[in-house]
Amino acid sequence: MPRFPNPLQRLGFRPVFAALGAAAAALLAAACGQGDAAPEPPSGPKPVTVEVVRLEPELLRDQVSFVGQLDAAGTVMVRAETEGMIESVGFEEGQVVQKGDVLFTLKNDEQRARLRLAQAQLAKVSAEYGRTRRLAARNAASAAALERQAAERQIAQAAVDLAQVELEQTFVRAPFSGYTGARLVWIGDRVDEKRDLVRLDDIDRLILFFSLPEQALPLARPGVPLRISVAPYPGEHFPGTVFFVSPYLENTTRRLSVKAWIPNSDHKLRPGLFAQVEAVIDERPNSLLVPEAAVMYDSVGAFVWRIDDAGAAERAAVSLGLHVKGRVEVVGGLSAGDRIVAAGTNKLSAGSKVRLAPERTAERTGADGSGT
Repeated sequence: MPRFPNPLQRLGFRPVFAALGAAAAALLAAACGQGDAAPEPPSGPKPVTVEVVRLEPELLRDQVSFVGQLDAAGTVMVRAETEGMIESVGFEEGQVVQKGDVLFTLKNDEQRARLRLAQAQLAKVSAEYGRTRRLAARNAASAAALERQAAERQIAQAAVDLAQVELEQTFVRAPFSGYTGARLVWIGDRVDEKRDLVRLDDIDRLILFFSLPEQALPLARPGVPLRISVAPYPGEHFPGTVFFVSPYLENTTRRLSVKAWIPNSDHKLRPGLFAQVEAVIDERPNSLLVPEAAVMYDSVGAFVWRIDDAGAAERAAVSLGLHVKGRVEVVGGLSAGDRIVAAGTNKLSAGSKVRLAPERTAERTGADGSGT
């Protein structure tokens, strides 16, 4: 059968319909395709980026710190044993002198003369005693005469000894080795037993005086080692040992008086210096420490965020011990190898997924704790 052309086609509308049909088909296909590839809904909050430390056992020192003052092991104000005039001075101010060194000499002409007189008298009596003893050996002198001469000889010897003591007293000697202070007299001064001549300090070792609060009583026993630092030598430490502990606490301050020896053979330290004292009460070789910023608190108590094997945050209740230079000892609730959130704790809740910043291990520096 013959086909007749569409009138619209004769008018030129065929391409328009074709274009419209193609566009409709394309829209339909696009709509169907969009329904097949629809995006999945979000599965949950994004992981939180946190910093983590891994716990490892380390040495922790339970340490106390306080202030003390140094003093000489021995201090004396040197005085003469007898009255007299200063004839000479045998040292320079600030000089180190040895025990027995002559510091001052008093005018002693009279004492020397008395010694010579006593020695002459002793020589005379000794000669008479010798003659009497020889006579007695030949029965030419009585036993009574010999005894009398022996007694006189002893008296003469005692007079010599006394004159020697009086002469020796005119030499003022150092009673021990140490540093001399400022000289308080000069040649020509007349002095007596009450006149101060010079101060002498024994500083080969010094005494450290300090006091302890009740909390630091474990330190209060002889033999405990300590170390000190002083302002003139920043960064330098000097060792010492406790040797005295008061048997009682002061009623007003509730503190315990303690003394320690500080060796000072090089004489770098001087009496009167204030000292910063550090002493170790106890050492704990396998302690776990976390950054203070890692510890959180709520109504239940202290806790940290621990990262589990699945990479999620979990609340771990902890018991705390000493605080140590920005870190705190954990005495319960954690184990070696645990990963603890050190920064970013405020962004976490139980079960939060985390993204870990580069992991670091807790510093192993031999932590020094402060017990007071």
